Amino acid sequence: MTAATRSSLRGEPTFVRWATAEAISMFGTAVTTVVLPLVVYEATGSAAQTGLLFALRVVPYLLFGLVAGPIADRGNRRFLIVGGNLVEGALVATIPIAHALGVLTVAQVYVVALLSATAFVFSDAAVFGAVPALVGPERVAAANGLLASLGSAAELGGPVLAGVLVATIGPASAVAVDSLSFFVAAAIQARIRSTFRDPSAEVPPRGRLRAGVGDAMRFIRNDPTMATLLGAGFGNSFAFGVVLGLLVPYAVEELGLASDDGLIGVLYAAVAVGGFVCGVLFSRLFRRNRISILTPLTIAMSGFVAVALATVSAWLVATVLLGVFAFSITLTIVTGITYRQLVAPDHLRSSVNVIGRMIGWGGQPFGAATGALITATAGVPVAFVVAGVIMLGVSVVSRLLLRRPAPELAG
Repeated sequence: MTAATRSSLRGEPTFVRWATAEAISMFGTAVTTVVLPLVVYEATGSAAQTGLLFALRVVPYLLFGLVAGPIADRGNRRFLIVGGNLVEGALVATIPIAHALGVLTVAQVYVVALLSATAFVFSDAAVFGAVPALVGPERVAAANGLLASLGSAAELGGPVLAGVLVATIGPASAVAVDSLSFFVAAAIQARIRSTFRDPSAEVPPRGRLRAGVGDAMRFIRNDPTMATLLGAGFGNSFAFGVVLGLLVPYAVEELGLASDDGLIGVLYAAVAVGGFVCGVLFSRLFRRNRISILTPLTIAMSGFVAVALATVSAWLVATVLLGVFAFSITLTIVTGITYRQLVAPDHLRSSVNVIGRMIGWGGQPFGAATGALITATAGVPVAFVVAGVIMLGVSVVSRLLLRRPAPELAG
């Protein structure tokens, strides 16, 4: 945590405790992200069945996100956050238990992945509304920057711990670390005496969930800046999916690394480092009056870097470029989240931000699939250039659309 971040959040010990719990949970999840595919691969030997785990993490958000948002806006956010951690912890715990009893099956792993991802949808929706309520609008940027840096730190440290655990106790037993992290996070957050709501906000309206979705959609439509950021976010995510989805083929075919070379892991670590640096600096970079420049600039930066990656064959240069790419991508993403949290009223924050998450996450699989198709016919460099050109186009369009003034903050 930087001095600037400590200064910004020094008066918010409640949020610091809450963020500590989030960091513990993130770290455990990062371990499972590595070891759970190993559990499936050891049992099946199938790359396709192993890859299905990643799809199961995204599908529930697309299915239940529109419902989770209004539930978090109108219901008990504290219950959803703490309860979500407990549910995910209990679900994940069944894997090492079943393994110890000799009854673990691949079907169980899939069910656990699907159900825990579904629980995450509802807790994540509540988190979007909880952060501004815990820190106030003046510290939202600092809070989101801290969370982004913690998430990237987990992406760096989690796989290292996962490798140690896999080598010592095996993949299935290593999953217990993730289960424990959820329970610890729930215990810490349960002690926080907060409703995770803005005390000055109006009482959330009662009614059908469909009405809540409609209210959020209308709010987005009536805010041209938010609508533009969401569209730009999809393009940003699409291009990110192209580059990240082709990172291994790029390392092997363009950088000349062996498929089992440890330097490929360093490339992924560079992505995490770039995100971490962005999180540390975010509160200093973000200002609402900079959004019309900041978002087009960061997307353009990502576009230029993607094109540059297509032209280099030196591993060290590619590593540095990937760090810069992750920095600019993360800055675009966190800027959009922060703006939505600042502008949306408390009773719509979760719904509006869940829609943003769905659009953002939706772009990555399309980008990965498109990149794979282009690579099959024209090669990885062409796919990277296409991603870069898309980003540059999105940058120009978003700059033109963001020239109008942003609305006032929600009360």
